[in-house]
Amino acid sequence: MSVVGDLRYALRLWKRYPTLVVVAGLSLGLGVGATTTMYSVVNRVSHYELGFKDVDRMVILWNAEPEKGINEQPPTWEIVQALLKNGSTFEAIGLAQFGGAPVTLSGTAESSRVLQMPVDVNGLSVVGVAPLLGRTYLPEDFDDLIKQKEARSIVISHETWQRRLGGVKDVIGTSFHVDGEPRTVIGVMPRGFKLLPWEDRIAFWAANDLSRIPQARWMVAMGRLKPGVSVAAAEAEATAISRQVVEARGDKPGSTKAKVEPIHQAFFGRPEDVLTFLLGAVSFVLLIACANVANLLLAAGAARQKELALRAATGAGRGRLMSQLLTENVLLSLVGCAFGLLLAFWGTRLFVLIVPEDFPELLRDIHVDARVLGFALLVSVGSSLLFGLVPALRASRIDLVEVMKEGGRGGSGARRRGRSALLVAEVALSMVLLVGAGLMMRALLREQRDLPGFDTRGLLTADILLGGTKYFDKTPQDMNLVTPQVEAFYDRVLERVRAIPGVARAGIISRLPLDVWSHPFAIVGRAAPEPGKEPRADLNEVDAQALDTLGIRLLRGRMIEERDVGSSPWVAVVNKTFADRHFPGAEALGQTIRLSIGPGGRGTVEEPQPREIVGVVADVAYPSFFTEKPAAVYVPFRQHVWQYGREDEWIHTRKALAVRASVDPLALVRGLTEAVREVDRDQAAHDFMTMDQRVASSPSVTNSRFFASLFTTFGALAILLAMVGIYGVMSWVVSQRTSEFGIRMALGARARDVVTMLLGQSLRPILGGLALGALGGFGLSRALNSVFWRMTSADPVVFSVIGALMLAAALGAAWVPVHRVTRIDPQQALRYE
Repeated sequence: MSVVGDLRYALRLWKRYPTLVVVAGLSLGLGVGATTTMYSVVNRVSHYELGFKDVDRMVILWNAEPEKGINEQPPTWEIVQALLKNGSTFEAIGLAQFGGAPVTLSGTAESSRVLQMPVDVNGLSVVGVAPLLGRTYLPEDFDDLIKQKEARSIVISHETWQRRLGGVKDVIGTSFHVDGEPRTVIGVMPRGFKLLPWEDRIAFWAANDLSRIPQARWMVAMGRLKPGVSVAAAEAEATAISRQVVEARGDKPGSTKAKVEPIHQAFFGRPEDVLTFLLGAVSFVLLIACANVANLLLAAGAARQKELALRAATGAGRGRLMSQLLTENVLLSLVGCAFGLLLAFWGTRLFVLIVPEDFPELLRDIHVDARVLGFALLVSVGSSLLFGLVPALRASRIDLVEVMKEGGRGGSGARRRGRSALLVAEVALSMVLLVGAGLMMRALLREQRDLPGFDTRGLLTADILLGGTKYFDKTPQDMNLVTPQVEAFYDRVLERVRAIPGVARAGIISRLPLDVWSHPFAIVGRAAPEPGKEPRADLNEVDAQALDTLGIRLLRGRMIEERDVGSSPWVAVVNKTFADRHFPGAEALGQTIRLSIGPGGRGTVEEPQPREIVGVVADVAYPSFFTEKPAAVYVPFRQHVWQYGREDEWIHTRKALAVRASVDPLALVRGLTEAVREVDRDQAAHDFMTMDQRVASSPSVTNSRFFASLFTTFGALAILLAMVGIYGVMSWVVSQRTSEFGIRMALGARARDVVTMLLGQSLRPILGGLALGALGGFGLSRALNSVFWRMTSADPVVFSVIGALMLAAALGAAWVPVHRVTRIDPQQALRYE
């Protein structure tokens, strides 16, 4: 028989076994659809085109100091310059600040907050993308600096040119204000240009002179290797030169070394790991689908023993039978592939809808391309052939004598054991995915319940970041000097805000509790710790009403008060975690600490005088990605240093405005906006949100919701497939053993006894699957803990609820076909053959 003949025969069989075709096609389609959807996402990230010239030569350069526990940090400017001057592997190196910096844009329309990305002179040119209009930066641009740190000239994005400057053709040379300072446009980058693939909202790139501070390492180094240079060679040279630089400034190089990463790996390595983890998780759904198909094919093979025996008796060899059976499997896989691609098309649309807003824009452009089509076809045909091979081998192994003994029905004990093993696998895999979904859902519910740990009702928040030389300037010592105008600005803003009808209380705080930035400190009277091992705490400047406005409870002592000014003794209020961690068994009140502003090490400014702890307040809840609760210190807004290292002046110039409203909080937005503009028209309040909205949109909650949604979808598909599989197999069992049940009932057995027997037989593999699934779920929870966030690995509530749900669903799926036994007529069943 030819291949065409095999196909025709397979189609005729579909008419005889429609249940097999529908259940197997549906199962395979669901598995292929879910897996292909996730592969589409991985494919988008893995093959994302950066658009850089000779991207295979682009790398990211890191520095590491393992003895200090630092595995990855940007290199200092002096190391970069030494590489370019003395090295032979790098063609160019450019610097850029990953993440961008918020600034106030004015002079084009109403003042608004946008993101600018600080770069050095080569930060744009290193990637080899020519501007659409004008040029990028040249060394002479640093001859005219603003705030002694940024070039007055500026390169803008295509979107900024179109939306904020009207898309005028003669835009080069025009000006607008950034943080109150005039900036001149020298270039416009092409549409869609991104220096970093996840920075979707950069308005412009600003050449920053602070990049040239010898030991500054706040910018990431992007390098272009010379043609023919390997990553390993560049890394070896960079390590040697880095150690020479460290020795030249009188320090011990220790284990200082360089790390050179291909740019695509550096940008997407971590996201690819997470997405590959998710692809591995969703592959469980495909495995369950394949187990379904294999189980159904085993059952069908047992039912077709007479047919196959007859063909063998008339001369068909085992190879001929195998060819026929595998042709049927391939045809079935094509049906599953078509259904799976349809589901993948819908699945990618659903994925785009649930992706959090803070995820890269590229994850909102997921589609099914030729590579995805090939993957779906390969998975469909490959899985069908792989999981259909054993059933085909068994079905084609014909023993004519044994077939006559069994009457062609029911199947051998080996086949039944095989089907039971597959049922165990289905239930176990479903249990694993549902446990993952349950743990993530518990983490999400805990996050939403606990954050932020105080009363959020009627609480409106907004952000203000002052810019311009009116508020701070750079000194010749590469320090940023803040001015008294900062205090005056916020005093006048608060005065106006508190006078707005509907405002019950208002205060300012450096950062809201969802955001943490730790600084080193010392406890006066204790031995100084080793460098790099200083204790750290989240530091916040607050006014006298901020903590009360937020609803953070005082436990003992007093709050920050109006009398706490620069000329009075410096004080601090700490949270309960700080008191318990650093003064266990002792009273924190009256203790003295000395704070430092900065990341630690060089560039950190120590406060001129110590602070007495005058109050202890309750902890607020922090996002679950913190491995331990941060210790927190609140200090008076008017007690601060005047000079800050690098960009650290923001702790004084940036404030979150918190307003407790007696009316609808969002009704106050207009009044708050006007209050800020009345004080300084070049400044703006932005990101107005209620505290509930801020919690709901925080990365911790949105990420938890996203991954919980994915795993819940995986789990739902898994349990659906497991139920379909159990239903399909039990339907086959009942239909193929009808005569046996008829004989049992003719000899006196009650239908209820037969039902109990069948449910008992199905219960054994179900319970075995639940036990294995619980072990697998525990392993998955540990993996989730390491990949995503801190969660309870052995949550008894989740395991119990999921186990009960799986047991009920599995028994329910088995009950429907088993219940048909009660409708069997023994006399008719005896004639069934």
